[in-house]
Amino acid sequence: MGELLLCHETIASMPYYAETAGINIYSMEELCYYIAGNCYLLDKSFMNEELCTWIEKQMKRYKLADRLRNLMRDSGKLSDFVMAILEDCAYCTPPEIQKILTSIRQMEGKSDFECSKLRADQLVKRGKYLAAIYEYKRLLDAPESKKENALMRGNIWHNLGTAYAQLFLFEEAADCYERAYELNESGESLREWLMCCQCMGDEETLSRVAEEHHLDNMGMQEIKNEISIAGKSEELSAFEYRLEELHSQMDGPGKKEARAEINDIIFRWKEEYRRSCKV
Repeated sequence: MGELLLCHETIASMPYYAETAGINIYSMEELCYYIAGNCYLLDKSFMNEELCTWIEKQMKRYKLADRLRNLMRDSGKLSDFVMAILEDCAYCTPPEIQKILTSIRQMEGKSDFECSKLRADQLVKRGKYLAAIYEYKRLLDAPESKKENALMRGNIWHNLGTAYAQLFLFEEAADCYERAYELNESGESLREWLMCCQCMGDEETLSRVAEEHHLDNMGMQEIKNEISIAGKSEELSAFEYRLEELHSQMDGPGKKEARAEINDIIFRWKEEYRRSCKV
């Protein structure tokens, strides 16, 4: 599952395949870990006979399997289905269980369209930007999108822009923020639109948009100052200083160690970007 997870109970000879995440689950601890980390992705499809059979046959949790089947037969709520699993395994603490259930219950009172948006929003918060982009695009292309008010559609465009910006795709992000502002008329969408233009060095578009939307010189200077300040943070300054040190060591006796540290930095950058682009 990508991390070391110590399991004290039965290990399945045949795993349960969690299709949403594309992973195999071999124990009840792994199942609870999956639920805790992906509660925003769960929907009614999680309540299925295949999972009940796996819990019964592989985990030997006969009473739990019967309880889950009863919930399915009685059209029970997803939150009750998840609670039964978490309480039976006792992998999560009571406060952790309540937090998970609260997240799921928030979804239960909303439409499928609203739930999909919330899931996409959670993907952005967890740094899964490419997956969020696909989800936002699917929402905007869905027939239900036309039935939603302009504010909702504008906010989806805004969040899509944020996902693009996190991947340094500022041109795509600027287009999304522009569409968002046309719909939600939000000052935040306008500001992010201008920020993307500034990041691209597109002074022509920056000036045109500022003029069209009556943004004064003071407002423009605030945007430029914000980017400038972000580039001069203590953390970034310390990192730049360290890179300069490593560069100066490349021709000296410590060049082997310097090259190894630089390669390690590049490797971590690649890994972080790959995680961001993982669907």
